[in-house]
Amino acid sequence: MSPEVVNHVSGGIFFSAVIQGKNITLTLPDRPDPALAGLPRKSATFAGRQDALEEVLSVLAPPCATADATEQSRDAVVVTGLPGAGKTELLLQASHRAVREEGWFPGGVLFIDLHGYETKRKVTPKRALGTLLRALGIPSKYVPPRLDDRARLYRSVLSTLADAGRRVLVVLDDVPPTEKSFHLLPGDGKTVTLMSSRHLVSELDALTVTLRELPTAEGRGLLDRALRSSLLDDSRVTDQAEAADRLVTLCGGLPLALRILASLLIDAPTRPLASLTEDLEVTHARLSLLAREERAVTAAFELSYRHLSPDQAEVFRFMSLHPGADFSTQAAAQLCGKEEKETELLLLKLTRKHLVEPREPYGRWQQHSLLRLYARKLISEEDDPSWVEGFLRLLTYFHKMTTLACSSLFEPTDPEPAEDSPFNNTAEAIKWLEAERVSLIISVTWAHEAQDDFTCIALAQTVSRFLTEMRYLEDAQQVISKGIISSRRMKDRLHEAAFLSQLGLTLRDMKKLRKSVRAHRQAVKITRRMNKSKRLAQALNNLGLSLHDQRKFDEALNNHVESARLFKRAADRHGLACTLSNAGETLIELNRLEEACRELRKAAKIFRKIGDHHSRSQALGSLAKVKRHLGMVEQAVELHRRALDMTGGVLPLNRAIELTNFGHTLTMVGEHVEALEALREALSIFRSRRERRGEAMVLGNMAIAYQDQGEWSRAERLHTLALEIFIEGKDDHRLAIELGNLAFAQLQLGRHSESLTNLELAAALYHQVGDTERAAESLDVADRVRQRVGVAAYSVPELP
Repeated sequence: MSPEVVNHVSGGIFFSAVIQGKNITLTLPDRPDPALAGLPRKSATFAGRQDALEEVLSVLAPPCATADATEQSRDAVVVTGLPGAGKTELLLQASHRAVREEGWFPGGVLFIDLHGYETKRKVTPKRALGTLLRALGIPSKYVPPRLDDRARLYRSVLSTLADAGRRVLVVLDDVPPTEKSFHLLPGDGKTVTLMSSRHLVSELDALTVTLRELPTAEGRGLLDRALRSSLLDDSRVTDQAEAADRLVTLCGGLPLALRILASLLIDAPTRPLASLTEDLEVTHARLSLLAREERAVTAAFELSYRHLSPDQAEVFRFMSLHPGADFSTQAAAQLCGKEEKETELLLLKLTRKHLVEPREPYGRWQQHSLLRLYARKLISEEDDPSWVEGFLRLLTYFHKMTTLACSSLFEPTDPEPAEDSPFNNTAEAIKWLEAERVSLIISVTWAHEAQDDFTCIALAQTVSRFLTEMRYLEDAQQVISKGIISSRRMKDRLHEAAFLSQLGLTLRDMKKLRKSVRAHRQAVKITRRMNKSKRLAQALNNLGLSLHDQRKFDEALNNHVESARLFKRAADRHGLACTLSNAGETLIELNRLEEACRELRKAAKIFRKIGDHHSRSQALGSLAKVKRHLGMVEQAVELHRRALDMTGGVLPLNRAIELTNFGHTLTMVGEHVEALEALREALSIFRSRRERRGEAMVLGNMAIAYQDQGEWSRAERLHTLALEIFIEGKDDHRLAIELGNLAFAQLQLGRHSESLTNLELAAALYHQVGDTERAAESLDVADRVRQRVGVAAYSVPELP
């Protein structure tokens, strides 16, 4: 075989010593350059990526074929993304489709794989230009030796072809991050270049299409098509859709990983998807399973990792230790033991290589799940204990930040933030806690499982309080349970009591009142035995709250009274004020309104003196309820306004509670527009926090506001929605109240039978929860309704 390329040309275009033939027959040398092999075969199992494909094709289309003027000016596209995302496949799909389109690329297509990340196979821009020029018909003896000269000739040839109506598509796969790659781009503005790169290559001034992990549905579609391409009747993906979706999740939606899984399933046509899922669930073995002969996820990652600097490689590895799905720059800096600004720059460099992805808001980052496994594998293979120090720094940082944030939220006794606090206000504290919530929960679990009980206890104390207050109740219960077990392992009875008391509060919010009271009684028992009067006071106060919800008001009040006495003896003004405020709420239920007013005034005064605006606003809101019950509605409205206007601010849920009470009071004074405005704001907050009981309370109050305006049908609909939520939450007392209110609306609508049924149900529920007074009142109203049904001039009795 001849070592030279021999061209036989007939018909064509002539430019200087260069000839571009219409019909060319090539005699190839023994070792043809990559571009002479033509466009590689595209996969028949391509699935998903339709938006990305259409975006690429919109640039490849001739200017006259698109109506978008902004796209006509583009002549280069770069497809980028993490290793294994399917960048090359998208290039091939787009190229094959473009070449088939009549009039798009009459001059054909040039394809070259630059192997930009492979040291031994890398094709330099100079060699690539030589290959491309020879493919364009330039004899080797006319190919200039210098890079710049080759680039000029290359651009001239492509420009001449484009002017002659023979536009060529240039496809460059795996472009390396080097400035010299610019020489491979045509300069005529007509010839289009389609590229792929593992790097973001913004300096090439090309439209960037970034490929991320496939959504579950598209990943399932890829898996299904890959199986059916070899086994036409294979319906395992459609028949076992749930297992298929789990496979996609375990692969992080990475196309390369899914294609390897498809090959494994093709090898075993009878293997259920659940069997493969079970194997992949074993985290440490997942990467080894995602390999098959010449294809392996690890190999794709290795190519990118080898090109990292030592600092970049360290950050890449250490980020896999972060417990959450995403992480902040500050947390990354703690893990690596670097300055925050240095860490940010390193993360940005990793972002360019798609080994880390930026998230919203700026300053948060994410590592693909399989990249995390790969990075952890690297750590386990290296004899470097520094990762332990980094992880402990991270947990210490979490503890410090959580303590400061919770102090800002729950103990705002100082209007000025602590000197070392990064939080200027409660909003910033909530934002940080919400962003790190999942990471904090996992950190507690990891510390517990590692039997690092000291760290587990330290983190769980503050994390559980935040979770309970923000109504992440299942998460709170999980964290508290870990804290209890760790406390018992350390024989730390004081912390055990504290966690039991916190568990009681969480169970109370979950409406598991018997379990709540049991947990509180255990806490009381421990602290009483240890003679820890202040801790006992806290436990008694919390027990009183749960007894209040059980409607055991006398017993609840006794606990609050004993708690107040202990707090006073310990000179704990904040604890005393909290107990007085809770006692005031219980006195309202006992209809001892003057006493309630006195205790709430004392609490509000103490909160004002110590600067706790959050708790003061709650005390003022409770005082407003007393005024409302006493018929002083105008004073109640003013107290609600003061509570809502507290300069220290309140937590969103507490604000929603206050808005709900405010709306109800406004309805009583006939301010329906402002009442509904307040209630709508409260409803939005409750729904955003998934606080169903609060949502039901608001809906019931909105119904009353509409009733007051004679809009009975709308009121009925809202009462019904509230009822459904109270049934769901098993809140029998509130359910009984809502049934009575619904009955009133139904009477006005002439639905007497339904009204009677609901009144009887309400009476039964009141009796069940021990509210005999309201039970008797409901039955009395029901009797009066029965007596008057059928009377022509029906008069609706006033409901209590």
